[in-house]
Amino acid sequence: MTVAAPETVDVAIVGGGITGLAAAWAAHKRGLRVKLLEARGTVGGKIRSEHRDGYLFEWGPNSFMGSATAIWQLVEDLKLQDEVLTGMPPGDRYIYRNRLARRLPRGPGDFFKNNEFMTLSGKLRMMAEPFVFGDARETDTLLEFARRRLGPEAAQYLVAPFVSGIYAGDAEQLGARDAFPQLWQWEFEAGSVVMGALLGSKKPKPAGPKRRGLFNFKNGLGTLPFAIAAALPPDSVRTATVVNEVTGQADGTWTLHCHATKDETATSEVRARHVVLAAPPQISAQLLPHDPALAQVRAALADVQLCRVAVVHYGGEDKTHVAPQGFGMLIPPGEGLRTLGILFPSSVFAGRAPEGHYLHSGFLGGARDPDAAQLPDEKLFSLVQRAQEQAFPQTAGSALTQDFNQVIRWHDAIPQYRVGHRARMSDARAALQQAMPGVTLAGNYLDGISINDCAASGLAAVDRLLADSHGATGRRST
Repeated sequence: MTVAAPETVDVAIVGGGITGLAAAWAAHKRGLRVKLLEARGTVGGKIRSEHRDGYLFEWGPNSFMGSATAIWQLVEDLKLQDEVLTGMPPGDRYIYRNRLARRLPRGPGDFFKNNEFMTLSGKLRMMAEPFVFGDARETDTLLEFARRRLGPEAAQYLVAPFVSGIYAGDAEQLGARDAFPQLWQWEFEAGSVVMGALLGSKKPKPAGPKRRGLFNFKNGLGTLPFAIAAALPPDSVRTATVVNEVTGQADGTWTLHCHATKDETATSEVRARHVVLAAPPQISAQLLPHDPALAQVRAALADVQLCRVAVVHYGGEDKTHVAPQGFGMLIPPGEGLRTLGILFPSSVFAGRAPEGHYLHSGFLGGARDPDAAQLPDEKLFSLVQRAQEQAFPQTAGSALTQDFNQVIRWHDAIPQYRVGHRARMSDARAALQQAMPGVTLAGNYLDGISINDCAASGLAAVDRLLADSHGATGRRST
């Protein structure tokens, strides 16, 4: 057995996704010694970009928004402004309905002119939202909330596919307050989503530039995690390292017991005053000591549902310019297709496909159809192709060729914010910090699933630990 000499640092971080990397950067900026431990051979987690055959595709997230303050702060800290790529002018977005892609309105003026995506009665019911009695309940599912506020048609053809596109989730299971807390809060405070939004718009806006649209990097989102890792001091990041357990020491520090990913006999220890668990919830649960004070925490983390998703990238030459253009298409449940939606990356960001070619990305699986993510590649391609050809008939039997394809499967893609999820996670985080002062949680299952939410979670974890260290005491688990 090979045992490396223990390392001593100020902050140890488990997990090398954007959450853990943001936490490492925040600690480093404060002058603290950092050690980030990642089980995979590289950092970035689900944020990964790949160049192949002239195409540039993403393994996970596809973009970030102008309002992504945590991401923009990292961009500025790392001086990546020149690497940022602004999305092309907003293109059409589509909803699949009755065997065709229906274009969504391009703006308020197009709402009544566009009769493709919704009936007149459905539109009128949406317009009545400010006059519907507010009855926000903490137990509302997202579908219940949408039906009450917007009507059944909008709930089925707008909200449900929107949820599939963001969470790959089931609107009948996700909590309204948990998955979209701002919408729920608007009804709770103002009795109406519209009125709540209007009142909120009158509040002072945060300082800083106002950026609109979607953004990426010239070489893909993977630019950001690698830039953070490269900017940290040498030897701050250790990949291919599995953390087995976190135990407390008599001097108030914590020991992380590790082994090499490919050699369990090559063990090591890292000792730290503070620990950020930025791994998936089930893994973080396994690292905690078997102490009665932590039973609630372990159970809550183990119970977080993570859905499976398959991403199908495909592209080819488009001599006749028949490839669908715009942002993408979402497919509501119950429309007879297993594909959740299709994005058109080459229409949004430059450099995603060779000149005269297209790149599209289909998504399958999710909470409602997890088995789809495990289908053979050929079956996944056929399901996505069927969805595209049915939604956009001009692509069926056309000169739209495919000379590139890639399937990526995630078994733990997106946490599902079911009813009561945020309260359970908040309680679990508080209980952990009480039982193990100096140890905290961070990740996409706590405060939001976007890459901005993840980065913000890592930054906040360090702030929380440093604030708690100024005199907070508690029970220590060993």
